[in-house]
Amino acid sequence: MKTYKTKAVVVGTGAGGAVAGTTLAQAGVDTIILEEGKYFKPGDYGTVYDGFANMYQGGGSTIAFGRPPISITLGRCVGGTTAINSSTCFRPPEKKVAAWGGPSYDELVPYMQEIETRINATPATPETIGGNWRVLKRGCDKLGVELKPLVHNIKDCKRRGRCQFGCPEGAKRSTEISFIPDAIKAGAQLLAGHRIDSVIIENKRAAGVRGTVLEDGSPFEVRADTTVLSLGALTGPAFLLQHRLCNGSRTLGRGLQIHPACRVVAEFDEVVDGHIGLPQGAFIDKWKDRGVVLEGIFLHPGFLVTMLPGVGHELKDLAVRYPHMSAFGVMVDDTTCGRVLPGHWGTRFTALYQMNQQDARKMQFGIARVAEIYFAAGAKRVFTPKYGHTILNSADEIKGFETARVKSSHYELGAFHPLGTARMGADPKKSVVDFDLKAHDIASLYIMDGSVVPGSLGVNPQVTIMTLALRAARRLAHKIKA
Repeated sequence: MKTYKTKAVVVGTGAGGAVAGTTLAQAGVDTIILEEGKYFKPGDYGTVYDGFANMYQGGGSTIAFGRPPISITLGRCVGGTTAINSSTCFRPPEKKVAAWGGPSYDELVPYMQEIETRINATPATPETIGGNWRVLKRGCDKLGVELKPLVHNIKDCKRRGRCQFGCPEGAKRSTEISFIPDAIKAGAQLLAGHRIDSVIIENKRAAGVRGTVLEDGSPFEVRADTTVLSLGALTGPAFLLQHRLCNGSRTLGRGLQIHPACRVVAEFDEVVDGHIGLPQGAFIDKWKDRGVVLEGIFLHPGFLVTMLPGVGHELKDLAVRYPHMSAFGVMVDDTTCGRVLPGHWGTRFTALYQMNQQDARKMQFGIARVAEIYFAAGAKRVFTPKYGHTILNSADEIKGFETARVKSSHYELGAFHPLGTARMGADPKKSVVDFDLKAHDIASLYIMDGSVVPGSLGVNPQVTIMTLALRAARRLAHKIKA
């Protein structure tokens, strides 16, 4: 068995792990960073389908079980999910931060600003967004709805439209671009293709990790004074539950919230070419107080066409119309809470999530608003992901859609933002980690990922996760160096 010794070991290279590992290394702490996936560089990604198969956990097949089952895509590569997300950046809402009872919003602002500068978080331009912006803006202007450009962590975007499958230009400033190289430059050792199998516990303290080198199946061990787990809000709690760690509060794995989402597609007479430019470039927050945010989304034809209704010649005719399609997304600030358990039959986790009626109604409301915008923009037809109403042929049909009986099982849904399964808090009886992200139950063990965020944010969470990791890692480095 190969054995390493270090001051700190960080497991994971996504929004939490990469920030934590880089911050520790730059503070002069001897650091080893572990990543189960491979280290892809710009140019290594191959086709869109190669990116999907090689960079996503389970080849993109990870789901939360319920009615309906909900796809939750996770990254499995250096960069984690930041390498395969849509590069969208939001600050956490102030009301949500206040409800945590931890560091204030004002205290977090300098960390947010540092993160935003480092990842080049800037508003997208209409030119970068492309044809989707044009048709959506036309519809929004007619209805008096404000359409806003999303903030993205990109630089010198070439409008390739494949943010979710590895940017071949390296324009997306995901963590394998914006953090990991700086960690290595500062002296950190990155070990990709290394899966951890257990945490070493000695005298009720975390003393490192043991695992497997995936290339040859050989075992390894990292002995460390401090262990940071950044496995994400699904894999992380499942791993800890499997090993019966950190669950003194009986809250570990509970409180899963995911921002359930869906897509609405519209067909136009004009050519839209929505695949040219950022796939997620604009948003509407007019109805955020109702728990609904609308965000742009577009997919390559092999994915988008499979989401359209029809079979045979009907579906073939729709596929030919791909350049005339526009798409927009509906995201719900969910009140539903699910649960994560250890995986079975070789899977890393089992996620359970049954969307409640309140959130199902929010989804219905959001889809109706997108349909209104599209018909105001001149759409011929609108395709929805709701059973019984997959095609709307005119704005007159929206009222019937919106007043129809709805069940969560009527929808085809996805989700991208699992949170809340190892929540932070001051009370060890109600939380898994404190506000420095240190585990209540085990000394020298920290959790720095989306699982510590105490529930739904209502916005894309990568800036929030990075901010919390930066604050916690900086405080940890000061403690180690003291």
